[in-house]
This record gives sequence, structure tokens and C-alpha cells, in this order.
Amino acid sequence: MSTMWQLASSGVRAHRGAFAGTAVVLAVAAAVLAVTGVLFESGLRTQSGGDAASGGLLVALASSYAGTLIVVVVMVVAATVSLALRSRRREFALLRAVGATPSQVRRTVTIEVAVVSLVAAPLGALAGLFGARLLDPLLVRGEMVAPDFSSSLSPLPVLAAVALIAVTAVPVGRLGAREAARTAPTAALQQSAVEDRQVGTGRRLTALAMTLGGLGAAFSPLWVPGVMGSAAASLSAFLLIGAAALAGPVLVGWIFDRLARMRPGGRPATMLAVRNVRGFSRRLTTVVVPLALVVAAATVQTSVNRAITTAAQQEFVAAVTADLVVTPTEGATQDLTAEVAEVPGVAAAVPLGTVPAQLRTDAEGGALGWEATALRVVPAGSTALDPDVVDGSLTGLDAPDTVAVSSDTAFTSGAGLGETLTLRLGEDTVDATVVAVFSRGLGVAGLITGPATAEAHGLPVVADTVLVDLAPGADVADVTAAITALGTTAADPETHVATAMQSAGGENEIGTALLLLLLAVVAVGAASTLAMTTVARRDELALLHRTGTTRRQLMAMTTVEAVITGLTAWVVGTVAVVPALIGVSAGVLNGPPVVDVPSYGVVSAAVVVFALVATALAARRTTRLATAVA
Repeated sequence: MSTMWQLASSGVRAHRGAFAGTAVVLAVAAAVLAVTGVLFESGLRTQSGGDAASGGLLVALASSYAGTLIVVVVMVVAATVSLALRSRRREFALLRAVGATPSQVRRTVTIEVAVVSLVAAPLGALAGLFGARLLDPLLVRGEMVAPDFSSSLSPLPVLAAVALIAVTAVPVGRLGAREAARTAPTAALQQSAVEDRQVGTGRRLTALAMTLGGLGAAFSPLWVPGVMGSAAASLSAFLLIGAAALAGPVLVGWIFDRLARMRPGGRPATMLAVRNVRGFSRRLTTVVVPLALVVAAATVQTSVNRAITTAAQQEFVAAVTADLVVTPTEGATQDLTAEVAEVPGVAAAVPLGTVPAQLRTDAEGGALGWEATALRVVPAGSTALDPDVVDGSLTGLDAPDTVAVSSDTAFTSGAGLGETLTLRLGEDTVDATVVAVFSRGLGVAGLITGPATAEAHGLPVVADTVLVDLAPGADVADVTAAITALGTTAADPETHVATAMQSAGGENEIGTALLLLLLAVVAVGAASTLAMTTVARRDELALLHRTGTTRRQLMAMTTVEAVITGLTAWVVGTVAVVPALIGVSAGVLNGPPVVDVPSYGVVSAAVVVFALVATALAARRTTRLATAVA
């Protein structure tokens, strides 16, 4: 074991450049994982402290974010570690040639990767642990937590982040070492100079399975309603990029074979770049995947959010049949509904309230068995709000302990018409009967109840919205001005929901911050991959220089390759998100795909520029060393 340790430590020191890049990626990934863990733990502790609503929101936020983050971290860490080992195939072949057994090579690589992981991951996780409190002001501004909220810090998020990094990096390292160790030394030496573009049958079948799975997930909103279907569709982009990573060498080789035949002439730098890409398709695939992840992650997150927001606006406008939507401000009185009803020109004023609740999602109970939610309280017999009932009737809400559920809630809870949902209302645990199922859950609410249920459990219902029907012939401007004078805001449904979406700045801030953290993981992985790939080509560039290629031509060649890399990544990332955007838009909007064009444009340009800058910085030093050696 001591010999293996000495060999592994020597390997880390000898390849400190590659391992330094890998360590940075692992540290950043661990930091973001730790931040997510802090949010999750803080939510649980807030729930146990008595604030079930805020705690539930934090748990839901961390849980939804963790799914995407873990997928991204696994892909980025796996790509970085495998690339760091691929550049050492010649070294592994020489070890085999001088008598090292396959098991010794595997153990050496395992120790190397474990050492780097167990040094970098804890450092990054500790930084993420203490940096998580920088999100506290955003959570407060988004009204997700109390003004005096402070994130809970403990060793648990650090341990969880380190464990996830280790169980991802070490197996990938062993897999890479296993491939190198089982190859004959002479064949390994040959493969270190010339890549094999062919991929095995297992890899092809896995790529096909991931493609089919990604397409299936992309169109899941067609049969899985609401936010859950959209979340599943978002993951489809990552499955499709995973499929591209597996089948990439074949696809890249096929495309650039034909490109080379179409353009046999051209400048020397361009010709060299195209032939390099064609001959080293595995190398290009490894670099393209992290960059494509940047495009996919940013586009799918922002565009799906925009689609859901648009759907919520459309459903709200369709559901509200009243002429005006009135919301109280700080100067409004408790008898707002009665005061609004007395305004000349008002035919009817319908109050809508909200009461906090918890929905049981797990029969075993416990802190994770309850989900924070809210019940929209609608007066019996009201026609000012139409949630589009598809089963049952809202007249059943006259009785206590009854609810109407959205299609989304019915799907996730498994409770249909006539069945029961277990709710916590104040201090009471209630088995509420489902009397109706409605379709406009995004725009109205997930759960609707009547005043009888709230009164039965002593829950005060304060009107947070009043729907106003105008009398025939009433002047809208005069009535609006009179209602506004009561200390309220009044607007038509379209204006009201648009203003409400724009004023939700705090929630947008925390969503943007988490998205930037996700992109930071991918961007660091992409930068490390580009740098390691370029630096590892010193011998290749030196050989080209010996055969007459000038340093200027080498720099031009790597620049063309960087452009090809950036454009290929942009195409792959774009193609990967198209099915998800089509599926989400068809599922929640019944219309054409919604794309966050500004975000997509910025990230598309950034990927190409990023590939150029990162490659140029690494190529400048590498070509100088290569030409000096030559």
C-alpha cells in the first residue's frame, strides 16, 4: 500500500496542472452542493421551529433545485475527471510495459482521484457553507422567510457535498483506469497518439436509451399536468446532452468527414483545424459537452420559467370573470370588501382570502411528510372566479372540511373526486374531502376551500383580493379612482396579473442567483476542460512546428478549432432544449414554444466567446513551449 501511495502522490505532483483544474471544478461543485444543503437543512429547522410555511418553501426550493444540480454536477465532474485521465494513457501504457499489473494501475488512479477529491471538495464545501448566508437577504426580499431569518449552519451539508463528489469522481476514475489497464501496452501507446472514433455496442445502446428517455421526458407535460410535468421536461435536455456525449465521437467524425470532403482547399490553419477535429472527435466531444450544458441549462431554466409564468397569467385572466381586481395596501381597513361594495357603480364585491396549511405527502409523517401550501378561500356560490371545474362541483365547498383540487395537485397527491386529503389547519389535522377538480391551478391555486372550512377550525380569513363587478353603465375610470382612494390598488385582470408578476422581484432574485450558481459549476468545468485539452497537445503542436507550421499558423489553427468547438456546443445545446420547450409549451400553454430570447442570445454568444478566450489563453503558452522545444 505504501508503494501505491508513493506512486499516486508522485502522479499527482507530476500532473499538478491537470489535477489543479480538476480540483477547482470539484471545489466549485462542492460549494454549490453545500449551499443547496444549507437551504434544505434551514427549511427543516424552520419547520421544526414552528414556521411551517417558510420552512416548507425552503425545502421545496432546495429539493427542486437539487434535482437539476445533481445531474449537472455528475456530468461535469465525470467529464473533467475522465479528461484528466485520458491525457495520461501513454503514461499508463508505459507502467504496464515495465511490469505494473492492471490492478496496480487501477489502485494508483483511485488513490490519486480520492486524494484530489478529499482535499478539494471539503474546501469548496466549507466555502459554500459560509457563503450560503449571502442568499438570506434575497430570501427575505422574496418574502419566503421572516425578516430575522438566518440560515442554519452545520457540518451536514459539507459531509453530504463531499460524499456526493467522492462517489462521482472515484468511480469515474476507476472506470477510466480500468479501460487503460485492460488494454495491451502497445495498443495503449498507439491509442495515445491516434484516437479510435468507434464506440462500443453498450455505449451506443445507452446513448439510444438516453435519447428515447429524453424525448419521453420532454413531452411529459402532455400527460403530467402543471409544474411537475414541466420539471420533468427540463431534465430531458440533460438526458439528450448525455446521449450526445456518448455518441459524440461517431457523430462528430461523420459530420466533419463530409465537411472535409466539401472543402478540400482553404487556408492552412482552417484545413489543419478541420482535420484535427475529424481525427480527434473524442477530444472535441469532451470539450463540447460542458459548453453545451451551459446553453442547455440556461435556456431550459429561463424558458420553462417563462412558459409557466405565461401560463399562470393566461389562466388567471381566463378564471377571473370580474371587471376589476382590487388588492389592499397598508392603508386599507379590515372591512375593505364592504367599503368597496358601497362605491357607486359597483354591482358586486367578492372577497378572496388565503389560509396557510400543510398537505400530507407521505403516510409515514415526519418533517418531510408534510408540504407547506395555502388554501384559496372562495365564497360559496361566487361566479366571479371560474377555475374551470372538470369534475365535481364547487357547491360542495359549502360544507366544512371540503376542498377542490387542481389537476396538478390531484396528480401529485393521488386524491381524486370523493377521496380525502390530509391537511394541517392551524392546530387541527383534517381529512378533507375532494368535491371538485379544476384545471386552472397555475393561475388560481392548488387548493380551494370555502369559508365554512376555515371557520370550523378557527382560522381568520382576511381578504387579500376583492373581485369587483361593475354595474351596467358605470364609468370604469371613476369607479377605479374611488376604490383606489380607499387605500387599495384596482386594475383589470390583465393589468393586475402583469403588475403582480413584475413586482415579484425577490423571488426572481433568488431564482436568478441559483441559476448563476448552476452555471458557475458548468462554466468552471468548461474552462478547465478547454485548458487541459489545449495544454495536453504540446507534443502534437511541437510535431506540427517541426514539419514547417509556424507559431502564427498554430495559433490560427487553435482559434479556428475554438470557433468550431463553440459553434458545435451551441448547436448541441440548442437541439437538446428544443423538445423540452415544445413539450412544456404544448402542455401548459397549448401554443407555440416560448423562449427567453434575451437569455438565450446572451448565453449563445457567451459560449462561443468563452471557447475562444479560454483556448487562446491556454494555446498562447502551449504554442510558445511547443515551438521552443521543437
